Amino acid sequence: MNCPICGAPLGDYDNECKNCGTRRSEMGPAYNNNAGYSQQNSYGYGYGGNGMNGYGGNTMNGGSGYGNYGMNSSFGNNSYTRTQKSSPDVRKLILTLVAVLVFLLTFFVYQYNMNSEHKESFGDISITFPQKLKVETSSVFDSIDADDSHMYSNGKMRFAYIKKNTSALNLGKDNNEALYNLIFTLMDSGFEKSLKNYKRKDQLDNHLRFYCDVDGENHFCDMMIDLRDDNCYMYIAYCRTENENKYISKFKKMYDSIEYKN
Repeated sequence: MNCPICGAPLGDYDNECKNCGTRRSEMGPAYNNNAGYSQQNSYGYGYGGNGMNGYGGNTMNGGSGYGNYGMNSSFGNNSYTRTQKSSPDVRKLILTLVAVLVFLLTFFVYQYNMNSEHKESFGDISITFPQKLKVETSSVFDSIDADDSHMYSNGKMRFAYIKKNTSALNLGKDNNEALYNLIFTLMDSGFEKSLKNYKRKDQLDNHLRFYCDVDGENHFCDMMIDLRDDNCYMYIAYCRTENENKYISKFKKMYDSIEYKN
């Protein structure tokens, strides 16, 4: 290859003509694309030709100069890709949130139903429980001789209904207070023998309140007796002793709700 200016021989790796001093970058495109020369840094590579740190041409790192971000272009693309991959799947996130909301709604509805007043009818009465109760098959008060009985519980409180016909006992009806005292004295004596860790608290009107162990835990019990015609109705509401203050007013409201069918 010869210099286009003076015609002197031009080596493959000459940056300029040794005869006339013309730079290769000034000789035109045909003299700037030489394969061997492309490996060298030059004035031409800095601004118009190929170069590692060129401003406008292609670079060894797959990008152009500032116009195409050069070496930072590849880094930028990789960063964007990683950001995209690390982003959560929106659809999956929405499904998870919906599942959580459904669970919370179900839980709160269940809690509301379980802790709302619930009216039940059985035997000769209807009564409004302070919470949802289910029928219980056994009770610590099963030993009481009864003509009819029903038991309920929900793990937090329990209730027992016991009906006993007293016509054969000839208790009389002239002095209910004396009858209540007699019955409570008998019940107090009987419970002391049949209930574990029985301890009487007090007697208020037709209520006998006491403590005893149920399933290995100490319970507070509020027993109400109601004498009607020739029947003695016994109602026993009880809860764990630690919850006495929480339920004592609920038991009173529950007893006030009792309605007799006859």
